Amino acid sequence: MQISSLKKYLLVVVTGSFFLMFASCGNEPIPKGMPKLYPARIIVLQEGKPLNGATIILVNIENLQTPWTVGGLTDGNGICKLKTLGKFNGVPIGKYKVTVEKNVIQESETSKLPIPTDPQAREEYYAKIRTEEKFYDRVNLKYKSPTTTDLEIEIVGSKNEKTFDVGKEIKQKVILIGQ
Repeated sequence: MQISSLKKYLLVVVTGSFFLMFASCGNEPIPKGMPKLYPARIIVLQEGKPLNGATIILVNIENLQTPWTVGGLTDGNGICKLKTLGKFNGVPIGKYKVTVEKNVIQESETSKLPIPTDPQAREEYYAKIRTEEKFYDRVNLKYKSPTTTDLEIEIVGSKNEKTFDVGKEIKQKVILIGQ
């Protein structure tokens, strides 16, 4: 992957994640220039069973610089009702790479203890938790990036639905910055 492509991808992922996380509820006006959106959902399975809590991000194959980020989270049935900018139901027409990611945290034993009231002890408490907690990817890493995923969907108008099976569950430790 070239550096410029990586930067574009990271910009899409960071922007998309931002909108997915901080999108407000309510009836906001459609942003100027937003194309027509079409209902779309993706069903994600892992070894034939619904995958709950996975983050789905669509990357437009035809226009990497589109400002219309698309994605969502899967529910208990593995269904992700796709939204644009994290709050507008539907997806613009186009061809998309589909990325799927699910992380889990192995909780620290220290985090189960009461939080100290002494400032120095509290600082040490949180430092210990950061070293004990472990983050794991649960979906094959090839599905995390639009450059390696083979999952695609084409939004053509009216209703759009596609089912993907991401295969066997993995447990790959995520290395966090500063660890």
